[in-house]
Amino acid sequence: MIYNVAALLSGEVGAKRVYSIDDEIIASPDGEFHGIYGVVKLIRTDRGIFLDAEVTAGAVSECSRCLEPVGLVLQTELEEEFFPVNGDLGSGSSLLRQKVVEEEEIPEFWIEESNNLDASEAVRQALVSVMPLAPLCRDDCAGICPECGNNRNTNPCDCVIGFTDPRFAALLDLKI
Repeated sequence: MIYNVAALLSGEVGAKRVYSIDDEIIASPDGEFHGIYGVVKLIRTDRGIFLDAEVTAGAVSECSRCLEPVGLVLQTELEEEFFPVNGDLGSGSSLLRQKVVEEEEIPEFWIEESNNLDASEAVRQALVSVMPLAPLCRDDCAGICPECGNNRNTNPCDCVIGFTDPRFAALLDLKI
């Protein structure tokens, strides 16, 4: 998802380009997002390029109850502003980064010196933010038995799971 925005940067404020994302893949330590589809709108601002995108992607996670793989379909919208670092925009340009900072300190997204805007990281962050915290393989997932460790969806067990907090055991002796 790399777009050359040299013409857009040299254009008027408000100039727009629209691109489609078609079956892209983003691999990261968070997992792989595949089958990424969507629409990306790039709009020239007085400071850089504003990215407005609607994205749909597939991902594989782990069921929070039975630990089996779960296929997910994620949908998100994102808006980010990218700032140019290219010095050939002309001296005194309001689009130039005003101070030099270390790469680890950059809080925003930057357009590379070759005027390429890489939207992959912004899309990855947006997709990670919509991933469910506790995905389920199905709504009625029975999970793993805490006694024998069987996946109760595929191999039901006869374990009796009973736990009584010892602090309240004396209450069981009371009869009402």
